[in-house]
Order: sequence, then C-alpha cells, then structure tokens
Amino acid sequence: MNAEPRFSEYPCEEYLSSTLSKNGYYSEASYTQVIVPIFDTYELREVEFLAVGRSGADGIDFGYRKGKSGIWAYYPIDNEFKFMSPSLSEFVQAWVSGGLSV
Repeated sequence: MNAEPRFSEYPCEEYLSSTLSKNGYYSEASYTQVIVPIFDTYELREVEFLAVGRSGADGIDFGYRKGKSGIWAYYPIDNEFKFMSPSLSEFVQAWVSGGLSV
C-alpha cells in the first residue's frame, strides 16, 4: 500500500516495500545519498517524475516515471530522461559496482 496518494501514480512498489524507503542508500565511494528515504523524495509534476535518488552530479536525479517501468535518470538541464535499470535493486547494484553512470 502506498504511503501517500502521489506514490500511487508511479510504479514504485519495490521502493516502498524495501528498507530503501526508510534508510535510503549512501554510497561511500561517491559520498552521495544515491537513494533517499521517503521523506526526501519529491515529485516533478510537470515532467511526471518521482525522484527517489540523486546522482551527485549536475542535479541529475533517479526515480520513476508515470506510465513507464524501471528506474530513470532525469537530466534537468536538458529536460531529458535516460533509462537506467529495470528495477531498483538492480539499479543500486549496478550503480555501486560502477556498471552505470550519468
């Protein structure tokens, strides 16, 4: 069950049901809170994006898009999206191992 009505519009069940929504995920290698706790998430309604993480570079955030599955990076400077991973758990593993970048 979604914690807030805004979450019901995004395919973020994996995030909401995991400990990541409570604790987030801090990358010591990059000194970045890659996944944030639920109280630090935010929605960009104009682009239909729910941000649940940060890249630590150029304001690029990670999150969910309405009507699209998987984890996406949002590039605010260019107002563009990049598909990152089919699931949050795969995203975290790939990001930490260096298999993904922005």
